[in-house]
Amino acid sequence: MSHWRPLPDTLDTDAQHLAEELRVLKERTGLSLDGLARKTPYSKSAWHRYLNGEKLPPRSAVEALGQVAGADQERLLAVYDAAYRARTAPVPDPAEAPTVPVAAERTGRARAMLRSAGALRTAGALVALTALVATMGAAASIVQIPARAARTDGDASPACHGHRCQGRYPWRFGCNRDARAESTHVDTTYTVRLRFSPSCGTVWSEVQPHSGGAQKVSIWVGRDARLTSHPRGREGLAVSPMLATSDLRQAVACAKVTDRVACTGAVELTSPARPKDGDDFPGTKFLERVTR
Repeated sequence: MSHWRPLPDTLDTDAQHLAEELRVLKERTGLSLDGLARKTPYSKSAWHRYLNGEKLPPRSAVEALGQVAGADQERLLAVYDAAYRARTAPVPDPAEAPTVPVAAERTGRARAMLRSAGALRTAGALVALTALVATMGAAASIVQIPARAARTDGDASPACHGHRCQGRYPWRFGCNRDARAESTHVDTTYTVRLRFSPSCGTVWSEVQPHSGGAQKVSIWVGRDARLTSHPRGREGLAVSPMLATSDLRQAVACAKVTDRVACTGAVELTSPARPKDGDDFPGTKFLERVTR
């Protein structure tokens, strides 16, 4: 029987319930933290934080422990979902997102005018209306919104899936609609999330600075990566392009804010770290170093 330390007083009821449930399952396995690390994709230090309520575990970690312990996965994930909802506040769309409704609004006005074209009896009026529609199409291309993304903004299904989404931004293709945070790193200066969209089959990195600005935001799956850079720092929510994956155990979300670095997912940093030895964040050398 393990001797557990008291859970932090700052934990809400749902997070405390989850931590207690995970402790029960860990005891059921009869494994030490080292043994649990060998049976799952997560390190001994990660399990130490999860089981002591220091960090909300990613959903995949909860599933992994449930499989090892032979738990009722449906019940276990319901406990996790309650803790996640209580822990994570809704996230506003980034600055890129408002450009889509602008194009949709313009396109909507053009379509409304087309529907009223029956009242326009002269050929000259129809020519003018056609010119207006062409102008609206040009406006959409100026703000660099793919026409297909603008048309599907109100649809139930996303505009891309899997590798067709790769390198694109989630809000422009509807992948944010069912997105969930698979892992979260909370720091005093910023919060980094690994986001996953089941409908698009993609992951991406999301950072919300509380002070300063995001300079780099990256997403990794194995050695494949996508990166967004903001040399002057971006205030407010910033996201990386998407990567297609069905294996969340290899996904890592990283961000650099005011020369501080944090990652979450397959690589967990307990506190922001500064790249050493000239490593250019984000790079394979940096990720290999922090996993050792």
